[in-house]
Amino acid sequence: MIDSHQAIGLIQSLVRIPSESSGATDTNPIAPELGLAQFLAQLCGAQGVACQVREVSPGRPNFSARFPRPGRPRLLVVGHLDTVSAAGMERPFAARIEEGRLWGRGACDDKGPLATALSVLLQLFRQGRPLAYDVTFAGSIDEECSLAGARALREELGGFDLCLCLEPTGLRIVKAHKGVYRCRITTRGRAVHSSAPELGRNAILGMVEVIGDLQVFAFRLGRERHPELGKATLAVTQIAGGASINVIPDRCQIAVDVRLLPGQQPEAVATALTRLLGQRGEVEGLFAARGMQTEMDNPLLRRLQDALAELDLEPEAVTAGYATDCSELQDGGPCVIWGPGRIDQAHQADEYIELEQVRLACQVLETFLTRE
Repeated sequence: MIDSHQAIGLIQSLVRIPSESSGATDTNPIAPELGLAQFLAQLCGAQGVACQVREVSPGRPNFSARFPRPGRPRLLVVGHLDTVSAAGMERPFAARIEEGRLWGRGACDDKGPLATALSVLLQLFRQGRPLAYDVTFAGSIDEECSLAGARALREELGGFDLCLCLEPTGLRIVKAHKGVYRCRITTRGRAVHSSAPELGRNAILGMVEVIGDLQVFAFRLGRERHPELGKATLAVTQIAGGASINVIPDRCQIAVDVRLLPGQQPEAVATALTRLLGQRGEVEGLFAARGMQTEMDNPLLRRLQDALAELDLEPEAVTAGYATDCSELQDGGPCVIWGPGRIDQAHQADEYIELEQVRLACQVLETFLTRE
């Protein structure tokens, strides 16, 4: 009874509304998600669904809609409104359909999963079919950069019985993912002419020493292992320093990306790196997200697994290396990540979502949302 063509049409509509949260090519950089949130509010309001657009920061609102059924388990269904930059893409917002795929920025991350779930909820609402849950649907801002929208949702909504976080997982349930801590480290020196290096202090040589210490830190951090996620990792991903070939550099900077296991705290890593650097330079934190892990011994999750199994889709949960809004939302209750689309298509110059994935997702959601 659910028409997947309606979901596909909604994905197209959302892709055609640019919402790049960084490196904007055709998006208002001051309010990247505003147009999208307003479109969703108009769509839901026109069908009599209670919804709101609530500002998280100036010009940047979360969207939420209510499909209430008091007394039933509280289900939060959340996807993010923002995308990464469309720089380097050809016609990123055309939302064209070719070869059984819908192409464009956000097609799989995250407008495809978000639009699919909302379309199913709206169709069930119009059909008057009772839901098995008291549902809040939400679209969060800035998932790609800061998780600010998820933090605001956590404070606004409080607890829930299950959070279904919409991401392109290939229709596999993701029960756990790593956390992230990213920072810039800067070492300082004293610039002099390179003909007399002994008169200055070389910031690049100082950074070489720091990088060596970071490798020791990474080894210690990775001693703990997770049976499925493996170990925490630290990678130096960028380096810059020096102004001229004949000048001793007075500044060198690296970017550091740390991936953490559930339970390892980004704040503790930040403190440890600051202590490691000491007086040699500064640490500037850029992004932090906790790892997440949910136990699958949960009757609501068994319902989702059953809905997958009925379509001969894999019901067993897996893990992921990336972080999601669940980093912030997990304090409100158990969270899993799920949705149509494949994560290896996210952020790509040829981003797309397979229409067959959308069709199957509609069927899974129909069963999961309505079966008591």
